[in-house]
Amino acid sequence: MLEKRFGHIIGIFILLSLLAGPSSANSLLIWPIYPVIESHQQASALWLENRGSETVNMQVRIFSWSQVGGENQYQSQQSVVGSPPMTAIAPGERQMVRLIRQEPSPIGEEQAYRIIVDEIPALAPNSGGESSPRAAVQLQMRYSLPLFVYGEGALPPERIASSNIPYPGLTWRLVTHEGQSQLEIHNAGQHHVRLSQVTFEQPGQRNEVTNGLLGYVLPRQVRRWPLPQNIRPTGELRAHISGVSHRISAE
Repeated sequence: MLEKRFGHIIGIFILLSLLAGPSSANSLLIWPIYPVIESHQQASALWLENRGSETVNMQVRIFSWSQVGGENQYQSQQSVVGSPPMTAIAPGERQMVRLIRQEPSPIGEEQAYRIIVDEIPALAPNSGGESSPRAAVQLQMRYSLPLFVYGEGALPPERIASSNIPYPGLTWRLVTHEGQSQLEIHNAGQHHVRLSQVTFEQPGQRNEVTNGLLGYVLPRQVRRWPLPQNIRPTGELRAHISGVSHRISAE
């Protein structure tokens, strides 16, 4: 199935959504890395800039994003598209890709997508004549960014005031999946959460699950992560959400 094949591929390549600033690898700079289409917008802009010395050929695709059985799933869709879907960017030049909403979003809801930007390798010059095969190994880069789209009456979570109380609708529990201990987080709220700097804390003890980005939990969905073997999951669970430390309630 597409979502399984795509999920496997995406794990192989660089996920630039893990970074906190404008994204770059090799010669390509991409911004913003957290694009949104707000309720009053029909489209938003994604910029690609070539800082290398050779022309790069880029393909932009947008997949719907859901979480099923604690795992990310991706499927083809046409509700939001990138224009142009393919482009060649000369050295030192930049290209704007419009992220276009093609149909109304559900009122009051947030919808999640993944933008996939692929660098398409150019064929190596054929120095051996027309009959000789072109033998060259070139690295294709793939960049993945989240995209959230809002219907009328819905706002991005960063626009909603936060406080240092248990995050509304967010709970956790420990589960065992295929013999492995996993942290399962359920988001019953109406907005995604981006979790980073996740720790179990109790007086005199702090067990770090990750000091960087753990990942996303989409609204009304569940996500699971394997726990490091050296982690003792006791005490209260805390995580940074939109840059603010929150306590997550146990189920």
